[in-house]
Amino acid sequence: MLDGYIGAMFGINFPVFTRASFGMRGSYFAVFVRGVVACIWFGTQSFQGGQCLQVMIEAIWPSFERFPNRLPESAHVTSAQLLCFFLFILVQAPLLWLKVSSLRYMFMAKTIIMPIFGLTLFIWALVAAKGFGPTFSQPTRIKNGTPAAVVFLQCVTTAIGPKATLALNMPDFTRYAKYPKQVFWTQAVGLMVLVTMCGVLGATVTSAAQVVYGVSTWNPLEVAKLWNNRAAQFFAGLCWCFAVIGTNISANSVSFSNDIALWFPKYINVRRGAYLCCILSIATTPWNIQYSAKSFSSFLGGYALFLGALVGIIITDFWICRRRSLDVRALYKKHDVHHFTAGFNIRAFIAFFCGIAPNMPGLAAACGASGVPNGASLSWLVSTLVAGLVYWVSFKIKPFEISPSQEMYMDGVEGYDSSIAEIPQHTKQDKEVEA
Repeated sequence: MLDGYIGAMFGINFPVFTRASFGMRGSYFAVFVRGVVACIWFGTQSFQGGQCLQVMIEAIWPSFERFPNRLPESAHVTSAQLLCFFLFILVQAPLLWLKVSSLRYMFMAKTIIMPIFGLTLFIWALVAAKGFGPTFSQPTRIKNGTPAAVVFLQCVTTAIGPKATLALNMPDFTRYAKYPKQVFWTQAVGLMVLVTMCGVLGATVTSAAQVVYGVSTWNPLEVAKLWNNRAAQFFAGLCWCFAVIGTNISANSVSFSNDIALWFPKYINVRRGAYLCCILSIATTPWNIQYSAKSFSSFLGGYALFLGALVGIIITDFWICRRRSLDVRALYKKHDVHHFTAGFNIRAFIAFFCGIAPNMPGLAAACGASGVPNGASLSWLVSTLVAGLVYWVSFKIKPFEISPSQEMYMDGVEGYDSSIAEIPQHTKQDKEVEA
């Protein structure tokens, strides 16, 4: 919400806003970090979408389960999974051409369909397991002597991981909001309430699978395959496939497009950036990330700590250091208050590396390094707090110039790409006042 308010208030996206905290040239670094993560996550989500598509195909043609596998076990993917992955890419590709504003109808449908599907799945789990099952009743068992607080932080990081990109992406979408106040209540319900419910749903379904089928799986699609009802399997795969497409576009393709457009504005627009993200995501080999629950959680925590440092710096800069005062015009001038030292705000870079430093041992352990203490953990929360604190301290030691807030629309400078959406209503009004 704190990040989304900025986009709604000033009508700017993430690549532009990072100039205020990282500098005119330093912002390219922040954009690069987010762009890489968005591309990797696009591939990861697409592979999940391929799994959804595979469930649907197997429900219609059960013989597809016997599709011959020509790949070795070390590939961490089967021929059927790889085929469905590329099929999902083809299904998803036409939607990347649509304007962001036109996608609101798809998201409205998603907000209706997915809660109904989730509630149905939740009721099935409670009825099948005759309660919440063993997942909620079993005592806590921690292996390897890892402190409980460290395990808790690891779990928090894993839960926040999928939303870490969204925390940075919010200005890319809230910039089109008619009024800034719309940002708060929509995110309060959409992110806080619904995301929490998704976590409870996942744990409940996993518990039901243990009771009914005697298996423990973190993947809800694996549970759907165990159902003795092909129609239910098909619609479960369809709903999850629909959800994955919506998340992939909102959280990944749009952010990558905005980021790559900052680097190559002459050649890349939003649509070209989306398709470039789609192509590059194949090279990330997402099946290696998701072949086990451990590897998947390591991936979530690994990239979340880098994004957490960015979030801590951006929020601290705007809400604490600048106290919501932002000169938008200066964000487009080469030599102005946001130029700092040769275009780089050294405070932001010091804060970024200090934010990720405490978590590097945990990241090394997640990547398979030996000799790392059990107490070492990687956490989005630690990165956010440390980076924000270091940035604030460096600001107090050597303050930078803060210009009065300017939030008016500047024709020919910020602009709005007609391939994305229409100009926000409150921005139109500012432009009319200037005229």
